[in-house]
Amino acid sequence: MRSPSRLPRALVFWLFLAAVAIVTGALRESLLRPRVGEPWAHWIGTLVLCAIFVLLIHRFVDRLDPPAAPNELWTMGVVWLVLTVCFELIFGRLALGSSWQELIGAYDPGSGRIWWLVLLTVLLAPPFLGRQRAREAGLAPIERRIEFISEDRAAEVLAWLSDLFRDKGVRYAAAGGLAARSWGATRPLVDLDFFVHAEDLDRLAADLAPYIVQPLTALKDDHWDLRFMRLEYTGIPLELSVAEHARYRESATGEWHDMCPTFDECPERGVLGVEVRIMDREDLLEYKRRVDRAVDRADVAAIERAHSGLT
Repeated sequence: MRSPSRLPRALVFWLFLAAVAIVTGALRESLLRPRVGEPWAHWIGTLVLCAIFVLLIHRFVDRLDPPAAPNELWTMGVVWLVLTVCFELIFGRLALGSSWQELIGAYDPGSGRIWWLVLLTVLLAPPFLGRQRAREAGLAPIERRIEFISEDRAAEVLAWLSDLFRDKGVRYAAAGGLAARSWGATRPLVDLDFFVHAEDLDRLAADLAPYIVQPLTALKDDHWDLRFMRLEYTGIPLELSVAEHARYRESATGEWHDMCPTFDECPERGVLGVEVRIMDREDLLEYKRRVDRAVDRADVAAIERAHSGLT
């Protein structure tokens, strides 16, 4: 299941912004202009509209599920900018009867008019207001020097790894975004994550050696305390974490919890067209609720929606 397109929702939201702009303009003409005259009515009305747009756009991007990636946010801004300019020119010409010279002059900073601030707002507000949530969700490829992986290629790598695990009798469970996708999440994948029994990981050393880009390393940060290795197979990044003694930190309390999955209780499920052993749904939801990053909240919401649709 691929991440749904944001464009239809973004277009509907832009129509709402256009309606807000029309109402704000009408109030400016009826309330402000008679009292303060021009250019004050224009300046105050434009600044108020920009402030309203910032608040509405922030709420819009913050409620996107899953969180939007930076490239999606920039696409929204560009589309909204083009629509706003077209709407302003067409509405001004046909509905208000303004001349082309008057309409074009509204975009000239030298004329004393500041309508161009509205254009900057609709262009820049989505990427700037959504970047923190994208960063928390791990959806900032430029900053993290990663890209969303091709799901077709990821399926090939997953099939290779699944066969390897099966041939070697490895005790493992898919985790992270891959497990979330299996249970109904929709966000793009950036890598393939697995927990593996320590003894089994040692037995895989010869098979994995050509693909290791980071050997087994201890990691302890704000969210995780574990040992993991990073691999790359045909350009697809993988992370194999040692299940024993792996822990995660609960965001609300700071308490550390054991992460080691019970491999015998992990079901086999199809994901990307490949049957693999996946973390138990309730275990996955429990740790994601506790870690409580933006990406975890998005995964939990999507998984719960998918589950409710089946009941």
